[in-house]
Parts: sequence; structure tokens; C-alpha cells
Amino acid sequence: MKNAKLLLNFVLILAAAALLACGMTALANAEVAAKAVAEKTVGGKPAGNSASKNSTGVKAAGAEQTAAVGAPSESVTQQPVELNGDNVEYKADEGKFVASGNVVVHQQDGATLYCDRIEFYRDRQEGRADGNVVLDSDKGSVWAEKAFYNFKTKKGEFTNARIMSHPVFARGATISKIRDNYYVMSNGYFTTSDYDDPEWRVKSRHIEVFLGDKAIARNSTMYLGGVPVMYMPKYVQDLRKNRPHFSVIPGYSKAWGGFLLTKYRVYPAEGVETVYHLDYRERKGWGYGLDVALTTLPVGETLVKSYFLNERTIGAKHMWQPKTQPTLLRERYRAEWRHKWDINPQTNLILQYYKLSDSTILKDYFERQYLAESGPATYGLLSHSTGTSTVMLRMDKRVNRFESAVERLPEVSYSWNNQPIGDTGFYFKSTDAVVQLEHRIPGPTDRDHQTVRLVSGNEVSRPFKFGILELRPYTGAEHTYYTRTLDERNNGSVRGVWKAGSDLSTKFYRVYNVQFNRFGIEVNKLRHVLTPTVAYQYQHMPTLPSEKLYQFDSVDSRAIVNRFALGLESKFQTKREGKSVDLIRSLLSSNFRMRDDPSGASFGDVVLDNEFYVNKYVKTSHDITYNPDTQRLTSANMELNLTDTNRWIFDVSRRYVLNSDDIVTTQLQYKLNPKWRTVLYDRWNADNGLLQEQQYSLVRDLHSWEVEFSYKTLRGYTNSGSEVWVIFTLKAFPSVAFDGGKGFQQRKAGSQTPEL
Repeated sequence: MKNAKLLLNFVLILAAAALLACGMTALANAEVAAKAVAEKTVGGKPAGNSASKNSTGVKAAGAEQTAAVGAPSESVTQQPVELNGDNVEYKADEGKFVASGNVVVHQQDGATLYCDRIEFYRDRQEGRADGNVVLDSDKGSVWAEKAFYNFKTKKGEFTNARIMSHPVFARGATISKIRDNYYVMSNGYFTTSDYDDPEWRVKSRHIEVFLGDKAIARNSTMYLGGVPVMYMPKYVQDLRKNRPHFSVIPGYSKAWGGFLLTKYRVYPAEGVETVYHLDYRERKGWGYGLDVALTTLPVGETLVKSYFLNERTIGAKHMWQPKTQPTLLRERYRAEWRHKWDINPQTNLILQYYKLSDSTILKDYFERQYLAESGPATYGLLSHSTGTSTVMLRMDKRVNRFESAVERLPEVSYSWNNQPIGDTGFYFKSTDAVVQLEHRIPGPTDRDHQTVRLVSGNEVSRPFKFGILELRPYTGAEHTYYTRTLDERNNGSVRGVWKAGSDLSTKFYRVYNVQFNRFGIEVNKLRHVLTPTVAYQYQHMPTLPSEKLYQFDSVDSRAIVNRFALGLESKFQTKREGKSVDLIRSLLSSNFRMRDDPSGASFGDVVLDNEFYVNKYVKTSHDITYNPDTQRLTSANMELNLTDTNRWIFDVSRRYVLNSDDIVTTQLQYKLNPKWRTVLYDRWNADNGLLQEQQYSLVRDLHSWEVEFSYKTLRGYTNSGSEVWVIFTLKAFPSVAFDGGKGFQQRKAGSQTPEL
């Protein structure tokens, strides 16, 4: 327990523009300015006698009036301001315009202000607006009862105002515009709901909003409806990212009993993203964790993820039932650290640390990650590329004793890319590496074995072109030194492998003058491209057979190779919007082994890989592997995607692996109406007809939120049983994208909430 807590503590400790400066013409020219105001109407006709003079100025009555209130003699970097209204009056002694009725004040390449009435001062380029005030900019709008705004400094004050800028909506007693896209609010709130009475909001006396960037509230309280649910000394909402900041998943499963999984995401500082996990499982107890992502470090980006639970498996189905078995206590945790640093365009560093308490924690609590990568590695990789060569330093270390792993402490490699040898027409490439290897066996055993290995591989090639044929013969050798081998008598041996071969390829194409646009299939000429390839590969028997070496990786398993690799790629292409697109792509490949190959004279597996892009509604693909020796399919994967983007998406796929499984999956997403949609997912075992998994979800649009009700049942697994859950998600920051296909490489909708 002490070690785990120390580990958890270690993981947890990781946060305008230039505008118009107007001048006023001489007071003696006031009548000229007034006449210009009176004569410019919406219809372009002079107002005639509708203009009347008085001691305070000139009033233009009648149709909408337009006044150019910027001085044309000002600097060319300043933009003119144009004022329009049903009635426009210029008061020369005060140097201001008074406009009312459908008032519009527009600045070229700037903001536009709408109101019922405004007093606009020409010298200062500022106005006081009343009634239905709206200030529009490229980042959003501010609505208010009253406003003061300066078009020169782009600063303003708004009373009883709202900010409308998707995905954030805010309201405050006063809102101050400090500069472009930066607002400070007092006694207000912000939310992602555009309702007058939002379903949720963060309320504070002081809120800063950077439109298109972030919102910061200090000493704030989060409300659900009218109920305060959380106090936060500082809350930062990143408005640039499409991610959730609060997730609640209640549910029930056979393994956990009733459960409640919560996730709270905050942005405490620029470039810092944190996720807090607090979960309760009826049969397992409490679990908690913290994820931290730092994206603006001077030394790259880093991600730390941690999760801990003092698992207590009760000996009953429910807490209130009498226990038939003693309660089992077990300390379980996960700690992960990933770091990436692009030091310069040629050099980058990747680090990953992964510590698990046991071999099944990912499967038990992080199923999606377990299916993607059941045994994450701990390693570091530093690489530098010069264009002609690459240097790499790699270290692999086993940190989980229950795993079998190969340690590299360290490995240094240097690769010289294929480069011309003067003007001879020959090319040369090489790879050299030195590594200390140790194969660590799970458990406290003495069966670990190790060696220091030096590898040097070189290849010389000479490409030729004969008409439409491209030929590249090559020859090379690889020499490997081992300090230790299976037989101590071979310690310090050098293994040699000689290889040779040639690549031959060509390309044929034909263009058909076909114009077709029906059933959603658009064809503007059709080009058929055939690319046949033949590669001969020969590798001599190594001087030290692989059965006399420790097997760390593929370098140690070299054997004789004598075969032809055959391939035929076929494409049908057309042009759309000036770009070439594939309609059909098919690749057929196999190899033919010669007599002295270890497998004997025969064809290897025949692989067919097809993709059909029928139109934007239909896509299908399949890949098949056939073994000519057994005359049986060894694997087959097929997938069909049908889409009506306005209403439904349907996917069906099948995965077949010889002597393993034959699985069929279907997923249907259907939009019942603007408020409701459903997701149906099923998985069958075609071998025994068992319906292994069913998941049915119903999603309700709650305006700024979505709530998903889901039911899942499993059969034929160690964790068979049923689960139900409810997920609440903010639409402005969605956590689960209901993508167009399930397939076997895609996640299905439901409780697969994403991790940081």
C-alpha cells in the first residue's frame, strides 16, 4: 500500500488594431456637413425641404439617413465609420450626431453596432447607445440595454448585457470590452446553453472571456438548473477544444454491481489540461485518479495519467445482502507517462512509462485500452535525421514483473539512406546497430538471458530503366556479433548472412472518355491503372543457425530465403473538383518459394485487398488471405457502410480467422426526430450462432446537453452479464463521436468515454 501511494503521489505532482482618428471640419462648414447628411437617403434621393435648421444643428427627417462620420483627411490606416438611421441629426456646437430608429454604425473591417438610439461624437469616434444594443464582430455578438463604445480604441461598456459566441454564452450586470475579443464581466455567468434560463452555468462576480480562446471565472460556483453543485476557486474553460469538461455515467453490471463513474475536466492555466476521476462501484469500492496534459512546455508535450483503487470485492451480490464469502482486499493501480518533444525539425524525443499493479487491471477497468494495446511498453526513443542518414538511441525497460519483455539498455543505430555512389549509377545503403539485450521472464526466476549484439548490414544496388520497365538488382550482406549464445562454445561469434535480389515493376494505364453522374456516382473520365511488380529475394543460409542463438527479435531468426514476391495493383480513378480520386482499388499479392526454401517449392499465402468507394453513401472493403497448401481461407474481413447523412447510418462487418473465430457485427444509428436518436449494436459468433453482445442506446437532445440511456449484455465471456448506464454529455464539448461505422477497428457508441 505504501509503495502504491508513493507512486500515485509522484504521478499526481505534474500548469485597436490601428483605427480611424476623426477630425471635425471647421465650424463654418457645419451647414455643408448638415446638407450632406440631409441629402443622403436610403433611396439615394435628396431629402429636399425635409431638412430644417435650428440653433442646435440640422435635423434630417423622413427616410433613413446616412452620415459619413470619419474625416477623409485622416491617416490611411484608419477606417471610416458610417452611421445610418431613420432620423439623423448633427449638432455642430457639440460635435456629435444623434440618430434614432434602426440605427446602424458600421466600421469598415471592424465592428458593427445596432441600437434604437445613439449619440455619436465625431472627434472621439465614440457613441452612447440605448435600446436593443447589439455589437457584432467576427468572434461573436454582445447584446445589451445600454452601451458606450469607442470605435477608435475598440473599448466599451455594456449594461445588463449578454455575450453570444458559440460555444459560450454569458450574461453579466456589466460587461467591459477591454480589447479585441477580450471581455470582463461582473456579477454574471457563462454556459454553453443559449436558453435564457440555461440548464447549467458557472456563476461568478468576476469573469474574463477571451472569445475563441478561453473563459476564466474566479471564486465561482457551478449550477445545475438553480442548484449549486460545486465551488471552484478558479475555473478555466478552454473554448478552442471540442472536449467535455464534466461527465457522469451511472449504471449496473454483473462484475461491479451498481456504479457511478464521474470525470471532471478543467484548464487551470494556458496549455494545462487536467481530468479528475472519482468512481464508485458497489462490489469493488472507490476509485480515483488524475490525468494531466501539458502542451506548451519549452521541452515538448507531456501527459500523465494515474488511477488507484483499494479494491474490496465483497462476498455478496449487493451491499445490503448477507456475505457468503469473506471480503477480498487488493491494491490496484495504473500509472502512465508519455512525453514527446520535437527538438528541431530533424530531431525528436519520445518517452513512455507504464506501470501496472497486475496483468488484468486494464481488462477489468479500462477495456477499450486493453483491446487496443494489452501490454503497453516502457521505452525512450531519441532520433535525428539529416536527410541522408538517421541516428537513433532507444532504451526499453521492463517495469511490470508479471510481463515477459526484451530490454534494450540501450540500443544505438545509424542508418545511411540509399545514396548514389558518385556518377557510377550505383546506390549504397547501410545500417549499423549495437545493443545490450536482456530477455526478462515473468516471476522470480533465473531464466533471464542476455547478450551484447552488434549488427552491420550493407547493400549496393543499380537501378535500370528499359522502356516501360524499371529494374533494380541489388546485393548485400549482414554481419552480427554476439557476446553470448545458447551454446557457450559459440560465445563471441560472428554470424554472416549474404543476400541478393532484384525488383522489377512497370505501369500501364488507359483513359476512358466516360461522363456519368447518377445514383450519387460522379465520373469525369475514367482512368484504369495496372501496376504489376515482381521481386526476387535470395538470402543464403546464415553461418550460425538461429537455433543456436537466443531469440530476442527478428534479427536473430534469419534463415534461408529463396522466393519471388508477386503483386498486381489495379485502380480505377476519376477527377472531381480538379483532384484525382480512387473509385476502386484492388491489390493481389503472393510469393512463390523455390525448392531450397525451408517451405519447399510452393506458393505462399495469396492475399486480396479490395476497396470500393461507390459514392458518398456506400463504401465497402474486404481483405482475404488464402493458403494454397491447405486450400483454405486463413482469414477474411469484410465491411459494408451505408449512410444517409440526414437520417441513418448502417454498418455490417464480418471477421473470420481460421481455427479462432468468425464474428459478425452490425450497428445502426437512426435519427427518430430532431430530439431523439437510437443506436443498435449486435455481435454474433457465426460458428455457434451465439449472440455474444447486444447494446442498445437511446439518445435524447436536451439542447445544450445530451443524455444517453444504454443497455448491454454479454454472453460466452468470463465477465458475461448485463449492464445499464446513463451518460450526460455537453454538446458544445462532446466526448463521444458517433462515427459512421463500427467495424473491428472502430469504437462503438456507448460508455466508451474517451481518456485524456
